[in-house]
Amino acid sequence: MKNYITLILLFVFQTTIIAQENIISQGIPDSILQKEYSELSKYRSKIDYPPFIGWSLNSKKMLLNGGKVIYSMKTYKSEIKEYKEANRNFGSYISPNHKYFLYQEDVDGNEDYQIFLYDISANTNKALSKKGDKTYDPFWSPTSRQVAYKSNKKNPAIVDLYIRDISNEGKEILLFEDFSDDGIIYDWSSDKNLILATKVISENDKLLYLINDQSYEVEQINAGKKNIAYSNARFIPNQNACLIVSDEFSEFLQLHYYDLIKKELTTITSEIPWDIEYITIDAEGKKAAFSVNENGFSQLYVLDVTTLKYSKVNNFPKGVIQDLIINPKGTEVGFNFYSSTFRRKVYGYDIKTRTLNQYIRKGKLQTDLITFTEAEPFVFKSTDEKTNKEYSIPAFIYKSNKESSPVFIDIHGGPEYQIRATFNGFYQYLVNELGITVIVPNIRGSNGYGKSYMKMDDGLNRENAIQDVGALLNWIKLQDNLDENRIAIHGESYGGYVALASLAKFPNLIKCGIDVVGIPNWITYLNNTSDYRRDLRRVEFGDERNPKMRQYLENISPINQVGKINSPLLIFQGLNDPRVNYQLAEQLYESLNKKEKETWYVLAKDEGHGFNKYDNYLLQRNLTISFLKKHLSIE
Repeated sequence: MKNYITLILLFVFQTTIIAQENIISQGIPDSILQKEYSELSKYRSKIDYPPFIGWSLNSKKMLLNGGKVIYSMKTYKSEIKEYKEANRNFGSYISPNHKYFLYQEDVDGNEDYQIFLYDISANTNKALSKKGDKTYDPFWSPTSRQVAYKSNKKNPAIVDLYIRDISNEGKEILLFEDFSDDGIIYDWSSDKNLILATKVISENDKLLYLINDQSYEVEQINAGKKNIAYSNARFIPNQNACLIVSDEFSEFLQLHYYDLIKKELTTITSEIPWDIEYITIDAEGKKAAFSVNENGFSQLYVLDVTTLKYSKVNNFPKGVIQDLIINPKGTEVGFNFYSSTFRRKVYGYDIKTRTLNQYIRKGKLQTDLITFTEAEPFVFKSTDEKTNKEYSIPAFIYKSNKESSPVFIDIHGGPEYQIRATFNGFYQYLVNELGITVIVPNIRGSNGYGKSYMKMDDGLNRENAIQDVGALLNWIKLQDNLDENRIAIHGESYGGYVALASLAKFPNLIKCGIDVVGIPNWITYLNNTSDYRRDLRRVEFGDERNPKMRQYLENISPINQVGKINSPLLIFQGLNDPRVNYQLAEQLYESLNKKEKETWYVLAKDEGHGFNKYDNYLLQRNLTISFLKKHLSIE
């Protein structure tokens, strides 16, 4: 009888290559592979305004990216008109003079980017870097004649910062050696010939520099001080000063005024107990605006640069700000705005009249046919096993109206990331079509809640994050409308690790799990991740070369706890993933398969760290739905 069962299992778990030649699957019946859920298409918000990308040079028009066309609007309810047109979709990096834009491309998700320059008027493009050099994150000079970018072409393990002219004979100059993969250019000043940029040692330790674009001299701001996180900085025009966002004097990221001559720092926002997100300054250096991340929601403020006094914008809607840009004259602040109940709106805040206006086509608001479920913030309690100290863990919940609702827990990646209440059509589908309640927690290690909270899962404290999942499972037990026997956990990247570790730690409390490019083996991950990322990851996850840390990482690796995993598992992996090698996912699948655990495995040969191509993404969603319906007993 046992041999008969084994033969059946071998038949079920045979490799299947489906209609798309780029997809290899194992353990999934053909009938499920071909299953499509057409209702998914209903859960796309039609409130999806073309994204705001900046202002016309004379401050009179807001600019919006419409794909191959940049549109302009004079006021929030005027006609939308064509401003620039191209033969290909506009990239994210339009030049300050609006004559060019930059875009970067890789091959099937391998993240070996190549940078291209597109001339808008001539409708021509050319490569600014060589294929295979891995050049990425370009930043325009204020004159639109030069571009700075990162590359590890000189040494695969080290990311350097380069600068070059965009002309055909443009010479490339190595500007900053060992700049770091997560290094960021914040600003580039024409009148000072300086670049403001940060080198990242870890999320809690960053170094801020002034780089001269003529002499190439480098000066560190706050030299000698360590363990400061910088997240933004802008030069103040017509002053020898800049605005800097850092956590130097606080748990949170505060806004500071920095005198470049006196080298003195003055804190502006000491009374705001949340992180400053975006800052923007007008061309005259008189007006500025900044946004604050208050428990996952954005709040807008306006700053008088001359007095350093700021005021809060009253009656601000609930959502998340991105791309905050003040016009050159300092009269209006534009931004994209996201919410759990719509995709995107565009707003302008008139500084003089203190009015917030939504930009709309021909005075007509976009509407959705479906009333989407709002993400509600809440907290649950978790206890540290070492100190017995209790913590409040923030989360969002999308509530189903069904009694005794099954639950879908989604864990974000990072781990230094924060899930926020922005639109997610898949969550909406789960709530409305399947009656599943969705919970997205910001477990310990997430940012947005102070630097101490973000450090709580570092190194030997990694399992604090898993403990928080256990606390959430206990919270679910206490809710009358949630079914503690029908809980699924989902995670991508680091979130995939948390999902796998939770399945092993709480085998009888979680019905099934979905792992998307997750980390099943810490030692193999740290050895195999791309050279230029390894040292930064060691700071967060631990250095496997240390015997004590190595033993700890081996102990908590899900691949070494396969025997504890009883729940069915669905695994998604990209063949070209430079962060989590696909062999880790195959190792996990094979280990579970040997133990006759039900496991579905999907490998996309044309993807990297996640399923980003539309057909692959759709397959991922369809299979996830089938998996949830089967294992959460949903008709």
